[in-house]
Amino acid sequence: MQIFSTRGRITTDNNKTNLIHKFDVPKGLTALRIKYSYSPKILQDRERAVSIIKECFDKYGEELIGRPADYLPVKNLITLSVDGCGVYRGAAHRQDDIQEHIISAGFTSPGFIKGTIDEGEWDIVLNVHSVSCDVEYTIEVEGEVE
Repeated sequence: MQIFSTRGRITTDNNKTNLIHKFDVPKGLTALRIKYSYSPKILQDRERAVSIIKECFDKYGEELIGRPADYLPVKNLITLSVDGCGVYRGAAHRQDDIQEHIISAGFTSPGFIKGTIDEGEWDIVLNVHSVSCDVEYTIEVEGEVE
């Protein structure tokens, strides 16, 4: 059964921030299935992408070897972590823009901690590592019973 669903937009103003989404988990669930996606993964504006690459080399004082275009594509990266009732349950710091994760006592996706699904307030935190353009995202959480 679906227990949480949201859609949103992340802009460059949200770069290097964390966005918290709170939701309530009812009693009696044995697993959570989290579906998460965002788009676009790659910045399509080539001129903007090359400009970003130049800015990064300047910012970090690195020597540009070759042409900025050699470092394309510029990718957006937004990962997620999960807390259950104030307790850290893990993170999926992966490059994929479409992800599905399971948390339960018997099985969890890599990066998450096995354990019971406690009733109460849970958080999904979007970790905005890098966005170079507006990004649309969706999060869906399904609760499962044995």
